[in-house]
Amino acid sequence: MTQKATELVLDLLVQAGIDHVFGMPGGATIFLYDGLVDRQDKIRTVLARQEGAAACMADMYGRLTSKPGVMIAQGAWAGSNGAFGVIEAYLAGSPMVVLADLSDYAGLVQHGPYQCMGGEYGSADLRGIFRSITKYTTVANTADEFVHGTALALKHATTGRPGPTAVLFRWDAALSEIDPSRIRPPLYPLKGYLNVSRPAISTEDAERAADTLLSARAPVAIAGRGVHASRAYEELKALAEELAMPVATTYMGKSALPETHELAVGTIGQIGQEAANRSVEDADVLLVVGSCLGPENTKMLSPRFIRPDRQAIVQIDIEPRNIGWTYPVAQGIPADAKGALQRILAAVRARDATINRRWRLEALRALKAKTGFFAGEAYRSESEPILPERIVGALNRLIRAEDLVVLDCGNSRMFMAKLFQSKSPGQVVAPGGGAGVGWGIPAALSAQMLRPERRVVAVCGDGGMLMMLHALETARQYCLPVTYVVMNNAGLCNVSDFQAPGRRIATEYEETDFASIAVSMGCAGVKVRRPAELEPAIEAALADERPSVVDVSTAKQPHFVLMS
Repeated sequence: MTQKATELVLDLLVQAGIDHVFGMPGGATIFLYDGLVDRQDKIRTVLARQEGAAACMADMYGRLTSKPGVMIAQGAWAGSNGAFGVIEAYLAGSPMVVLADLSDYAGLVQHGPYQCMGGEYGSADLRGIFRSITKYTTVANTADEFVHGTALALKHATTGRPGPTAVLFRWDAALSEIDPSRIRPPLYPLKGYLNVSRPAISTEDAERAADTLLSARAPVAIAGRGVHASRAYEELKALAEELAMPVATTYMGKSALPETHELAVGTIGQIGQEAANRSVEDADVLLVVGSCLGPENTKMLSPRFIRPDRQAIVQIDIEPRNIGWTYPVAQGIPADAKGALQRILAAVRARDATINRRWRLEALRALKAKTGFFAGEAYRSESEPILPERIVGALNRLIRAEDLVVLDCGNSRMFMAKLFQSKSPGQVVAPGGGAGVGWGIPAALSAQMLRPERRVVAVCGDGGMLMMLHALETARQYCLPVTYVVMNNAGLCNVSDFQAPGRRIATEYEETDFASIAVSMGCAGVKVRRPAELEPAIEAALADERPSVVDVSTAKQPHFVLMS
């Protein structure tokens, strides 16, 4: 018996345990959407209103579930609008599958039908676009290739370092029917293609790392996004506590260890906690977990920040090319973070070494007190317009450990990255691969869909909210009670911070009234102009069952004030 190729493709998604898809129908993707009608009990189809938003939502799905987030969209717009979110997933290491057509209407790819993305004269090269921003891209010319390509895309998205993949299919492939028993080569149940163990640390490497950590005077861990991807929270915490070892994080690693924990020292880098930067500078051993130690986290690879000639770097990463990429290492371990930390911890405990934990903890408390760890007058400022530090201070007081915080890009993320104190592991989800302004607004919707039992708070600037205003309508349609806190300073201030006074151009505009816009779209909205209004407004928004916008008139505070 024959089946539509699109039916077989959707069945593969079901086999992979994928229960949401995000996108915009158009072109030959309408045949996939038709098949989703019959699978509404298994897959929730989300109309994202714009392909870039769909990709951001799929990215968040991948981060929270470790399964590929799926975007289905017409080729031209998947490769242009959608590329916004795909690039973030590619550079951040988030699993995703893009299903897009080539819009080769009637098979006339050589004769330039409109919207065609086949790569011939008179069309654009969609394959070329996606090959540059995915782990794997395939063009499906036939039904067999469409089905096999999807199975391989699901496999490659999650094998090794996660990332996006793309299946680009021709019109005829989407319309074809095929006998599953006659697919060549034979297609077996998807589980067999996905049944791949994560890279594991060797016993020798675990014991060597344990010896290095136990012989250290001042070991410090740096946790990156790989800790989130591996869900290695308990392992990181247990090893840190065993050694009384401070834990710093990269920007995307924020909340790998809650910053309320006595061993947490916050984020590192130019815009990082002074306690974190000093801990790294003073360490003799650095245990780097799930981070490539990129320039933005290491003060642009400053030789005064990390000193491999004086510090032993033990680096764990699922991608071998990331190890020793920016700094030479004493030991490089290509492995999944969770398993590696488990075995290193076991090796440490087996040695039953004497560690002066009390001395290390007292020294760390003194450092935090001296550097003003998550403290400062700006948190309580009564100045108007309201300082971003004051907004973060309010969020520190009101956000609970069980809440989920989604960041956007621009200055809002910088103030939140340094000054917001996370209270639970994995609480903060932050873009930072491509770090495009606007990512957090639709991504928060996906987070709320997947975590309906948690309050989701998205913090953004006016620039990002203006780019993704349609997300408010999506939130209303799907009854998603996301709280948006908008630092509204009427400008693209992360850019204007670098423009000389009197020479600012294309970065400033009139203040937008997001509260009124939210109300007009069926959401809750409140305008905040005075510090005394701030906390009551956020509290009310958090209690509201509707999507809510807290639109805060915010001072143009340059992000340079955060640098340490």
